[in-house]
Order: sequence, then structure tokens, then C-alpha cells
Amino acid sequence: MPSALGTSCHDSQQQQSVHVPTEQPAAFSAVSEGLPANQSYQAHDAVAAVHDLIIRQLGQQHAHLFNLVLVPCTCKAPHGHFTVRVHDAVVHISGTSGVQLASGVHWFLKYFARCSISWELTGGVQVGATCLSPASLAAMEARGTVTVERAVPLSFYQNVVTMSYSMAFWEWDRWEAELDWMALQGINMPLMPLGMEALQAATFAGLGLAPEQLQDFFPGPAFLAWGRMGNIQGYGGPLPPEYMDKQLQLARRVVSRMRELGMTPVYPAFAGFVPRALAALHPGAAVTPASRWCHFPDAYACPYLLAPDDPLFAQIGSAYISTLRRELGWDAAGYYIADTFNEMKPACGSAEYLAGVSRSVYAGMTAADPNAIWVMQAWLFFSDSRFWQPPQIQALLSGVARGRLLLLDLFADEHPVWSRTACMYGHPFIWCMLHNFGGNLEMYGALPAVAEGVAAA
Repeated sequence: MPSALGTSCHDSQQQQSVHVPTEQPAAFSAVSEGLPANQSYQAHDAVAAVHDLIIRQLGQQHAHLFNLVLVPCTCKAPHGHFTVRVHDAVVHISGTSGVQLASGVHWFLKYFARCSISWELTGGVQVGATCLSPASLAAMEARGTVTVERAVPLSFYQNVVTMSYSMAFWEWDRWEAELDWMALQGINMPLMPLGMEALQAATFAGLGLAPEQLQDFFPGPAFLAWGRMGNIQGYGGPLPPEYMDKQLQLARRVVSRMRELGMTPVYPAFAGFVPRALAALHPGAAVTPASRWCHFPDAYACPYLLAPDDPLFAQIGSAYISTLRRELGWDAAGYYIADTFNEMKPACGSAEYLAGVSRSVYAGMTAADPNAIWVMQAWLFFSDSRFWQPPQIQALLSGVARGRLLLLDLFADEHPVWSRTACMYGHPFIWCMLHNFGGNLEMYGALPAVAEGVAAA
């Protein structure tokens, strides 16, 4: 579903997200001001990446019709822009990034050529034989030059549970198609949780845990999303080592393509949950069982959560980020998602405890990546609003400095959190839309809320 401020829908509990144009600190620029010492990220040829996308979507026979040019951002459009014009039967598109170039391609197809590229279930590639004919292109020249300025810096894509609802068994071909779709829709900040369990296993191995000691911790492939948030453990497992390795290999390809297109991935981070075996191996570790989620039996419920003041909390968090970066490389800006209390009640409601948890989660990130931005779902403030009253919300958010925490107002089209928390108490946030649930595409939605909600925020 397109939006005036950006585009980003998705497949299970669909989420359309656009960054709210609030006053922003420098940390939310497209490129952060520095990387950890001795680290660098590789620049990519955006023009070549989008040219290849055109070949995949439209075929080699149409690739020569597009002339792509990468241009710098301007003061007038600091978040980026693209320009489209047709001249001498060639489509000329300039853009400030790979995503902007791809957005320009999609804009041309949609508004000039009157055709579209969508998911397979919603039509797939619908480009008629005459859409790009010489006669059609000649007629388009009268449209002149069109420039579209990006209204917001970030367009986030994906709900964490989609990876288990819909993507658990995707191969590279399916991922490649989705990445093309993301770029065409202008998405520049996608979630990328692939390979997390392999990275966690390597991190726990550094603490002395053998693979067999993790078998009751990692859920099966279709339930990993809830394991990452500490809702369950071991359910549907044990997780096959071959699956973990394959997901990490897939992550390398996905991340590489995201970077080629100019996207900034959002990686999972350590939220504080540890295997039962860790407590036995480190008897001094301060752990408490998480609250029971959805009536799961004891064998699969209540994973251990480290106390925020336990030194292992930041140690594991830092080791995990270091392992992730060693395997997947560095990005110009490091965004990490972690949710410690998703649909679960904290063991203690004191301001000191809640602030301590968020402080420890973020400390684990910054110990390995000093420029880290923590991305947190604000879903918990809606799902258990009885517990998460203003004092508790403020306490949890107070553990991270403003500008270093980016909140996802996940259900803002129906139940916005920003409007009852003084705009997340000063923290930047993204207005999100749960576009559909469980991949069910139906004709429904709060259209006035969608039309007015972003601007109101």
C-alpha cells in the first residue's frame, strides 16, 4: 500500500512504516559519523545493482531502454529524490541511491507505462507487451520531467514475526524477488534476522556451551521469532545445525544485496535471554524465569532472563554484535532490534529495574558498535497497556539516550502509542501499519486513520 511519505508493506502481520518527520539527531542520518576503529564498509555500484534488478524483472530485452544516473542529495531534498523523463525512446532516471533509482523505475512503470510489479499473489509482474514499445515511449515524452522527493529518511519493512509466519523456508530465489520488491517500493531499512541462531551459538560457545546444550533453547524454524523475543524456548526443536548454517549463508547473500541496493539492514541483538545450561555453567549468574507466554507448558516456556546488573548481560550482548559483524561485515549505520518484554510482564515494575534492563541491552550493543541505534517495537505498550502505564514506559525508555533509540509504533493505524506517550517521550519513532495478519489479503482497513495518522504524528 503506497503512502505519501514512503512505502513499506509486508507479508504477515503486514506492516507499512514510514519515519515520522520529527526533529532528528545526527545519529539518524543515512550514514553515521563514524565506525568503530579499524572497521570500514564497502561502497557498492548502485547503478549496476538496479540495472540487474531491471533485467530480473523486465528481461534483458528491455534493459537497454533505461539510462540510470546516480546523483547527490540536495538541500531541497535532504532525504533523497529521483527524477524520471523519457527522451528519444529511452527512460532516463536519476536518483540519490540504489533504492531511489529503483523507486524511480517503479514510479515510471506505474504512472508513465501504466503497469506494475507486485507480489505473485497480488499480480506479480504485470508489464504488457506494448507498455515499453517505441510508440508508447514516444507518447510518454510529452509528460516531461518528473521529480519525486523522499519525504522521510527511513522506510522500515517487516514485522519480526513475519520471518516465522511466512519466510522460514525461503530460498535465495524467493529472497531475491522480495529484495527487488523492497527496492522498487522505496524501502531502505529492512529487517534482517537471518542467521541469528548460528551467531548466538557461536557466542554461547565462547562462554563454554556445547551445541547439545542449546537444543532445548532454540525453537524450530517456524517458531524462531518468538524464541528471539523470549516468549518460548525449544518448541518445535531441536533446531537442525544444517538449518542454522544454511540460514547464515543465506544471510550473507541477503545482506550483500541489501547493501548493493543502498539499504541499511536492521539486525537482531541480544535481549537478555539465555539457555538453561548457562545458569548451570555459571552458577553465579543472576537469572529469573521470564513470564509464561500463551500458556505454553514448562518445557517450552519461561526462558531465563539475565538480571540487568549481571556482568554477563553486556558481555554476551557485545560478543554477539562482534560475532555478527565479523560474519556479515559493517554498515555505515548500525541498527539493531531487541525486545525483552514482548507480550510478557517484567519481573519487577520498578523504574530502576526497567531502566536497568534497557540500559544493559543498549550497553551490549555499544560495547561492540559505539554508534549503534536500538530499534524497539512499541507493541508491548499496546498489548499490555494495563501494566505499561506512563511511569513504566518512561522508565524503560529512560535507559537509552534520546536519539539512540528508535521505536516502532507497530499498530499506529488502529492503536497509536505515540499519541498517549507525548510522542514516545521525545524518542524518534516510526509510524507503522499492520497491513494484514498472517498473510490474509482482504479488503479492510481504517482508511481515515491511514490517510491522516502519519501527518498527525
